[in-house]
Amino acid sequence: MKIRIENIECRFVHDTYEFVKWYPNSYYGAEAKLEEEGYKRISSEDGKFSLAKDHHYIDSSCFKNPEGCYVIAIITYDDGEHCTEIRSIGDRLLELTEEERMHFFEVYHYADRQIKKERQKDE
Repeated sequence: MKIRIENIECRFVHDTYEFVKWYPNSYYGAEAKLEEEGYKRISSEDGKFSLAKDHHYIDSSCFKNPEGCYVIAIITYDDGEHCTEIRSIGDRLLELTEEERMHFFEVYHYADRQIKKERQKDE
């Protein structure tokens, strides 16, 4: 299951349903610009590299994706109550804008129905 509205998504990762917030990755496409600003390429034995300047290191993986994300909440299914439960990660849900909260609840509503359907199939 993967549900996304704007920058709010619910996805299944490592036996867990998680809500994530996506944001633009400022390092995407910036590799050449950083090298022009004095960052030096440091290669590793496995073929990967980092850019480094003044004890600041940026791993090559940071340049690959146009977006990054972080988990804002976890959704689990309670077998005893036959319902879903949400656990916020810190106060990240409170940090969402009004529009993001609206998208969050739309995604949550859909995810709740999908998770319940999946669990009913397993019973």
